Amino acid sequence: MINKKKFLILTTFLFSTTNALAQSSGASTQPTYRLTGAATLASNFVEKGLTQTKGDPGLQTDFWFNFGSQFRMGLWGANVRYESTPTTHFWLKANADVKVDFSQNAKMNILYSENKYYKDNDRSGNTVGLHFDFWGWKIIYDMESNWEGTGQKATYAGAGKDAVVWNEYIWTNHAGYTMPEAEGITSYFDIRTGLGTKAKDFVLMGSLSMTTATGEIKDQGELAFILSATVGF
Repeated sequence: MINKKKFLILTTFLFSTTNALAQSSGASTQPTYRLTGAATLASNFVEKGLTQTKGDPGLQTDFWFNFGSQFRMGLWGANVRYESTPTTHFWLKANADVKVDFSQNAKMNILYSENKYYKDNDRSGNTVGLHFDFWGWKIIYDMESNWEGTGQKATYAGAGKDAVVWNEYIWTNHAGYTMPEAEGITSYFDIRTGLGTKAKDFVLMGSLSMTTATGEIKDQGELAFILSATVGF
């Protein structure tokens, strides 16, 4: 398991640092206490290349409570379906996020998620992540304490970028590499590309996802076409 005490110390230090940076740049660090969030309805819930609903439709939603310009906490939830744990139907995350602004075009987010599954079936765990945004390039580095219910850790590294094409469409591209420590499962790549457009308050998108996964998780990582609608609030 990831050492929560060390993470708490690191988060406290970085939160203090970001306050100092914000104050020196004139940014407000006063709590806004605003509630923000988003909801996505998708024909198939695919996370880091692996379907979490066995190809069935999924609804994911999150809520964030902002304590200032650098720190927020919230909840995220989604319906799930797994072959190995048929009684598990809901995934809930308690999230914390600290933002560090290096410049107008460069920032880092430190994330912590406590993952709970209902019913549990030994899938619960936690995630610590470092997410970077450099001039539109998104870099992800996540560490999972209980990857896919194996009881073993996994590390995920990924990169992606969104681009506007034909003046009104959003072209999204992402590639990642999962390095699980579970016995008998080798590291694999995942690729996802999608084209979307905004219709009033919704972002409508069609995406393709595939992986190089083999063995026990091959079926979860097969080529998938995903239709989704996302709304923010």
